[in-house]
Amino acid sequence: MSEETKTIITVALLVFAAAAWIWPLALGIHLEQEARKKRNEPPQFDERQRLAQLRAGNRALYALLGLLIIWTILDHFGWFSWTGSILDMTLCGLILAWGVWASDCILHDAFVPWKDKRKDADASALMYCWMLLFWTNPSDSGPGVCDSRMPFIFSCVYVAVLTGLIIYKMRKRKSAEVEEAP
Repeated sequence: MSEETKTIITVALLVFAAAAWIWPLALGIHLEQEARKKRNEPPQFDERQRLAQLRAGNRALYALLGLLIIWTILDHFGWFSWTGSILDMTLCGLILAWGVWASDCILHDAFVPWKDKRKDADASALMYCWMLLFWTNPSDSGPGVCDSRMPFIFSCVYVAVLTGLIIYKMRKRKSAEVEEAP
């Protein structure tokens, strides 16, 4: 069997596996939305939050495309040895895209549903940060799966940015409450 045939078969199997994972998820979401319509419940997110999430998705896509362009240039010229790992590139891209999307949604109050009245609801995004730090750890002490430290560095930067953003939003919310109270 030629390499091209193996590649085509691998890509077809990956597409089939992704479809087998996405199809039940999409069907479950659709059935839940239909049940909500029957119960006359309001949607989970309002229109402003949906628009903010879509804009955040666009920004995450642009950031991901920028990362892939830079990664390709660095790999083409061979300046760094870590650019040859596809797993590291994928993890860095996923961390960057998630980080940009979550940060933008938190900044524009679209990360959690409007019904969620908890003051620390945005901090739930930090749970994903800690999981990313755990899995991208390249040292021997953890279950790191990466060849280089780049995904770990991306995770650390994401943790720092998200923590700063959450603290900023909490302080902004407190100052708004102080101004409202006479």
